[in-house]
Amino acid sequence: MWFYNILFGILAYLLMEWIAGLSHKYLMHGLLKSWHVSHHMHDLKRPDKLVQNNGFEKNDLFFLIFALPAIVLMILGINLQNWIMLSISIGITFYGITYFLIHDVMYHKRIKMSFIHKKHGKYFEAVLRAHRGHHKPKNKTDFESYGLLIFPSKYLKDSK
Repeated sequence: MWFYNILFGILAYLLMEWIAGLSHKYLMHGLLKSWHVSHHMHDLKRPDKLVQNNGFEKNDLFFLIFALPAIVLMILGINLQNWIMLSISIGITFYGITYFLIHDVMYHKRIKMSFIHKKHGKYFEAVLRAHRGHHKPKNKTDFESYGLLIFPSKYLKDSK
């Protein structure tokens, strides 16, 4: 049984990348753009460099939208002793932690963690470059990177 719990946790984690990418493209840059625009305002203020924002943005409300399913599944999984539900909630939660560390800490530097701000290899440099392309696109195809962990391969090729 533990095998299925781990499997469902991993699948939930992986599925969250797809959900986050689609949500970013169609909700944050679509239906709920009025929330997300607060996140891109910093790009307009200083288009030549990343502007750190350590305060609350209206965009941070998306955290609640993404956290709610994990919280509900966790409560239900524990109360019903449904370990698959609990495993899925853990996978979603781990994706949220990953997103926070890469997006908010590594890229936007909203929290100072010196060991995370250092270079960490080709893949993470590509992740950061893809997100930079989303915030400060050089061309139309740069802006297409809506996901976090999965991105066009051209960002890996740019690695040095």
